[in-house]
This record gives sequence, C-alpha cells and structure tokens, in this order.
Amino acid sequence: MKKTLSVINLLVLLALLLVSVAARAKDKHQEEIPDALDYDRRKAVSRRFELSPYGGDFLGEKLNHSFVVGGNLQFNFTNTLGIAGDFAWSPSNPDRSSAFGATVANDNVYMMDGAFVVTMPSVFRSGKSMIEADLFTSLGAGVVRFDGSNRIGGFVGGGMKIRPNISWLAFRVEIRNYFAAVDNPVGGDFEYILNFRLGPTFLLPPDL
Repeated sequence: MKKTLSVINLLVLLALLLVSVAARAKDKHQEEIPDALDYDRRKAVSRRFELSPYGGDFLGEKLNHSFVVGGNLQFNFTNTLGIAGDFAWSPSNPDRSSAFGATVANDNVYMMDGAFVVTMPSVFRSGKSMIEADLFTSLGAGVVRFDGSNRIGGFVGGGMKIRPNISWLAFRVEIRNYFAAVDNPVGGDFEYILNFRLGPTFLLPPDL
C-alpha cells in the first residue's frame, strides 16, 4: 500500500513538474516575441473597415508615365485575412507619334477591381523609437476601362501601413502591377501598368 502511494505521489510530482516546465516555456516564448508582432499585445488597434484614399505614380508599358488617384475600401474578416474593393483613375500619356498612340481617342484609364488581402504585423526602428506597421499582400482581378472599352485584368500588389499611436489612422504605401489586354495595331496586345500609391488609411469601427 505504501509502495502504491509512493508511486502515485511520484507521478503527481512529475505531472506538476511537467506543467511548470510547459508554463515556463510558454512564458519564455511570449517574451521572445516583441509586443508589436503579437496582435493581442501590440498598441495598434485592428478595425473591421479600412478606407484609403490615395494618389501616386502611373507607369504603363504603352500608356507611359502619368499620375493616378483613387480609393480603396477593405473589410477584415480577421487580423490577417480581408477583402478589398478599389477604384482608380489616371490620364494616361501614350506616345501619339507611335502606331498605338495614333489609334487612341480617349486616354483616360479607369481601374475597378476586387482583391484578397493577407496582412502580417511588423515593426521598424526610427531613431530610438519602435514604430508598429502592417505588411500586406494583395491579389485581385477586375475591369480596366481604356479608350472607351472594358478589358478584364488582374493585379498583384503589396505594401506597408505605418501605424502611429492614433487608433483610427495609418499611413499606407503600396505598389501594384496590373496586366490587361489593349488593342494594338503592331506588337503585343498585353499591357503592364505599375502603380505606386500612398495616402492615409482611416480605420473604422467596429474593432476586431
């Protein structure tokens, strides 16, 4: 009987020891991850909706260099996954002396699309301060309207949202590469359009 009790006591002590080691390992693991990289401990607040007006550069293979303005509305299912809708306009600048440019009657470009967005927490150092940020990647498809006709197109993009200590505001920088077909009397019909965009992001309730 005493032998049995001794074995039971030994097993209980062993179980308590294992629980203690596991708890210490968990605490150590949490200490190793900076607060800014943990959604539960970072200062930045995650919101369900994000509204981002922007402006920037437009660079097309045949449509050449111009500017772009537009807006993006994102809905976040979780801290990591979301969907977004985007509208952009640019007065493109095709070379009128080229065979392609000579056929263009309306050089306005409208880009309307939807996308899946994946976001990860990030942090960078600025002087002695640590600034929280979000890194994101987007993949989507939609319509590129050019010269009076609609064309199906797609894009890949990514960027960063810098998160100051303001719960409702971030600053967003993004690069997107669009691809769509355009009517071209000579050469290839595929057009690649690179956008560099920046502007504020307004974080709208409710919180995640």
